[in-house]
Amino acid sequence: MMSVGSIQRDPYRHRFHNKVALWSTLGVFALFLVLSIIFREESEWTSEETNVSRSLEDRPTDYSEYSCSYIYQKAPAPGDDQCLFARTCNDGNGIWAPFVFCHSNKFTTLTLFLLLSPVIIVWMVTLFRLLGSTAEDFFSPSLEMFSLKLGLPPRFAGVTLLALGNGAADVSATVSAIANDPDDGYKLSLGALTGAAMFVGGVVAGIVVLVAGGVPCRGALVRDATALIVTISVTWASFATGSIGTANTTLFLSMYVIFVCVVLIADIYHRAVVLPRMQALEQAMADVDEAVIEPSSTDRSAASSLSRVMTAMSNYDHVCGAGDEVFEGGDEDWGMTTNTTSPKEKAAALEAVDAPIILHGQNGLLTASHHSRPVESNDFIAADEDNAGGQYELVRDHMNQLCVAYGSEGFRASNWFGGFQDSKQEIMACLRETWEDITYNGDLRAIEKAMLICEFPFTVLRRMTVPIPCEGYYNRGVVALSVALCPLWFAYYIRVGHEVNLFSHDKLAFFIIVEVLAIATGLCVLRFAPGGSGTMTMMVAAPIAFVGFVIAATWIDYLADHLVSLLDFIGIILRIPGSVMGLTVLALGNSMGDLSSNMTMARKGFANMAMTACFAGPVFNIFLGLGFGFTKLVAETGDAQIPVTISASVFTGFIAVIVNCITLIVTGVFVGKGRIEVSYGYIALGLYVTYVVVSLCLEFFL
Repeated sequence: MMSVGSIQRDPYRHRFHNKVALWSTLGVFALFLVLSIIFREESEWTSEETNVSRSLEDRPTDYSEYSCSYIYQKAPAPGDDQCLFARTCNDGNGIWAPFVFCHSNKFTTLTLFLLLSPVIIVWMVTLFRLLGSTAEDFFSPSLEMFSLKLGLPPRFAGVTLLALGNGAADVSATVSAIANDPDDGYKLSLGALTGAAMFVGGVVAGIVVLVAGGVPCRGALVRDATALIVTISVTWASFATGSIGTANTTLFLSMYVIFVCVVLIADIYHRAVVLPRMQALEQAMADVDEAVIEPSSTDRSAASSLSRVMTAMSNYDHVCGAGDEVFEGGDEDWGMTTNTTSPKEKAAALEAVDAPIILHGQNGLLTASHHSRPVESNDFIAADEDNAGGQYELVRDHMNQLCVAYGSEGFRASNWFGGFQDSKQEIMACLRETWEDITYNGDLRAIEKAMLICEFPFTVLRRMTVPIPCEGYYNRGVVALSVALCPLWFAYYIRVGHEVNLFSHDKLAFFIIVEVLAIATGLCVLRFAPGGSGTMTMMVAAPIAFVGFVIAATWIDYLADHLVSLLDFIGIILRIPGSVMGLTVLALGNSMGDLSSNMTMARKGFANMAMTACFAGPVFNIFLGLGFGFTKLVAETGDAQIPVTISASVFTGFIAVIVNCITLIVTGVFVGKGRIEVSYGYIALGLYVTYVVVSLCLEFFL
């Protein structure tokens, strides 16, 4: 049994997630109270309701084509119709607790809701906690590894991986909504996209700035904010024409491809041109030691305008060429300054910006306890039972091992049976340590332990389905098991979330092949990967980590969907109009995945990555969601042009997103002189509140 002190790895992490979950739940209920007072449909409560019986011929078989928010419009009277609606709305998914509506008296519905309130509160707190812990413990490790171990700039990971993880589910939902409802699908989708862009660019970006205590405002962030302005402008202009056709969808998709190409070309230029110049400069400085170097005219001309612009447009945080800025340390380069005196110190400071920062592992800044035992001095394997003298040798020939990194302290199994037995012990030790981290953690209060106990079953499920081969999280047995089980989780996720059945006759063979490959990969991990405190090679760890990143993203989307379903249920019970819910509470619920993942990255020192995702993510969602959605709709309907309109709330969203991006640029570049201070966080939150209030006023008072 481990000692109590050894398992109290990070009580502050638990406490942070608990506080966020409790305050989020309190804030949501306060928002519900205000909305119910202002927008509650009074007539529904005061009118005399009678249970209108329909004949069997007139009664519909289901209400799957309707949103659950229309329950009081389509089935106003309590009874069989309302019960059927509650069970079959939202494409058959139904309301969160449909049995509440399966009674002939409206007061019974209210009574059941009150009785369910403790369960609702506990479940909501648990969901908020799960979103935060999934982002921190399962989603972010892969992003850290890709950014640090593979040498990707944090902003590039924000533009690509983080934006993909946050937005893939949103794009899928947008495409489905537009294609399945030609008349109103695009209206709901466009409203959700602009609302999410404002929430992520305003609330989430503001919280990232507050959590990080301010962030640099350099070329990459200005690039992303400008790209979002262009995205909104192009979308606005396209919808203002009154129709969307093939030319518009091609424009949407092409614009995103252009954005990615600009980022990629700028990064390639930085690596191919700028970094060699830095290395040459460093070598020259090393040759003359501390001598002061006067840049030659050739060096100064090398730092051309093209170099400065291309590097500023890249995902690196500075403009580093052999020109004036390197030597003079000016702040003209979109926020990069060097307050050092000697040229060698200046070059070192510039180079340090791109240097990897190890967060986890034995030498990491955020070192976590390994989920496995340390390597003992007696960890030996018999090389040959029959050899002379019974000699034993330590298995450390890492150069000839495919899975074990050079210098790793771990050991491969001597045979398949040994690998299975060792991995089983590692899995049990991981589960035991996770449970003891809750029950024996003296720094946690009773309510915090209760919340962690509620989360524990989901913690086990996530550990068993999300492979994390990253340093500080690595456990050979858990990685092997999660690799084998992750296809089963993915099949369940897309079945309940996207109505794609991988067990159907036409897809079953494909799923079996994938599952067999996953099991084979898991077995290879058991046999050949290092145990103990070992480290896998990047060639093996990187693809497994990418799978884990995708699976963790599905978990975040799955949990966010459950949160939205719960919030929708409460709004329906309180009779808050669906349009109000969409602009407020549901917009918050739909963006909780972005909030949890971006806030986690900011807390871990990747505020640059988080800020990039806050603005590059909406670009990804809008261009690809609308592009693929209308492309599918045009193909299904055969119409060359789809008539469209812009609602008042969407118009307000367009204006708000552009104003927020301009405010960010002005605050960071001109006011903050290359840095976004904490004050912007409060400004962004204020802009979002103003946007919501104005949208609601336009929706109901015009």
